[in-house]
Amino acid sequence: MKHVFGIGATFLLLGVGYYEMSGGADFQPETMIGAVQASTPSADMIARNDIERSESGIPVSAMREFPENVELISAAFMPKTPQPAPEETVAAEETVATVELRQVSGDWVNMRQGPGTGHAVLDTLPRGTEAKLIERADGWARIEITATGESGWMSERLLAPVES
Repeated sequence: MKHVFGIGATFLLLGVGYYEMSGGADFQPETMIGAVQASTPSADMIARNDIERSESGIPVSAMREFPENVELISAAFMPKTPQPAPEETVAAEETVATVELRQVSGDWVNMRQGPGTGHAVLDTLPRGTEAKLIERADGWARIEITATGESGWMSERLLAPVES
C-alpha cells in the first residue's frame, strides 16, 4: 500500500510543479505567428552556385585524379573440379529391411520442428497416418510422412507399428 501512496504523491507533486511553472492562475496563452520575408537570390549567389562541369556532365569536383602508375590487374582463377564420390552399392533388400514404418495412434497429434514441446508445430496428423521412423531421441521420434515426404518430431508413445 505504501507504493500506491508514493506513486500518487509523486504525480500530485509533478502536477502542482507544472501548474506553477506555467504561470498558475495568471497563465495567458499567446499565439505567435512567424513571418518570413521572401527573398530573391542575388546575382552574387547565383554565380557562386554555378558548378564547372566536364563534357560528360559530371561535376569536375567529383572527378578524382589517379596516379599514372596504376595498372589494371584482373583476377583469374581455375575452379576446382569436383571429385566424383565413390559409388556405394546397397542391396535393395537391405534398404527395405531397415525402414521401420509407424502409424499415428492418437487423434490429431502435433508433429514438431524438434524433439520437445518447446519446438514449433509443423503439422497436426490424424490417426492412422503412416510414417517412416528416421531416429529416436529421449522419448521422441523423428519421422517422415510417407504420403508427403514432410519430416518432423513426434512423441514415441503416439506412434504404433503399422498393422499389416
